[in-house]
Amino acid sequence: MNSIILIGAGNVATHLGKALRKRKYNIKQVYSRNIKNAINLAKTLDAEATNHLSNIKSADLVITSINDSAIRNILSQIKAKHIVHTSGALDMNIFRSKFDNYGVLYPLQTFNKKQPTNFSETPICVEANNITFEKELLEISNKISENVIKMDSNERRILHVAAVFACNFTNHMFTITNQLLAKTNCDICILLPLIKKTFIQLDSGNPKDLQTGPAVRNEKETINQHIKLIEDKDLKTIYKTISDHIIKTNE
Repeated sequence: MNSIILIGAGNVATHLGKALRKRKYNIKQVYSRNIKNAINLAKTLDAEATNHLSNIKSADLVITSINDSAIRNILSQIKAKHIVHTSGALDMNIFRSKFDNYGVLYPLQTFNKKQPTNFSETPICVEANNITFEKELLEISNKISENVIKMDSNERRILHVAAVFACNFTNHMFTITNQLLAKTNCDICILLPLIKKTFIQLDSGNPKDLQTGPAVRNEKETINQHIKLIEDKDLKTIYKTISDHIIKTNE
């Protein structure tokens, strides 16, 4: 399996496409509803760009890296012998009624077009509807990543929820942190040593055992002082809800 068509030109498609191209896979075509996005990625991958599904050519593999709901809308317009999606939440069987060989190639990472990513360190979760196609997907995945795992749709959905907590929610906490620090002479940089150590510690133990702060010590006076300091009602609720959950978890 050498020739590949990318459906999508967003963050995931960009980094996945570059990783595949680096390993000498032929990215034959890039599709995006936005032709400028398709052209920009296609130039990087030495591929053809299109914004019309009717212009999609034949290839060994079609990789759909677009919004989950958008995938459902375009399935009837795609003709392919082998197809996968890159979603953490979408069931593999979305392809069942139309394709003979289908599966999932889910890179577990946060991607941004403007930020470089070491794809070889990115875990890839693989699922396929038959053993032969699974072997082919594993072969491709092992060429671009050092961490490839076979995982069914249910496990992957749970992993995706965990990833939202670990990454998306964590990043939102940094946004809240910036909002709170806006009323001081400090910015988030002052917290970087603390943040870095928090993440580094994950290599050495169970996160529950590493928990620190007023909530794990059940210091209600400090917690109440913090809640009073927070002016935004929604943030008060978030602070109290998480603190209560930490207290309950460590009872």
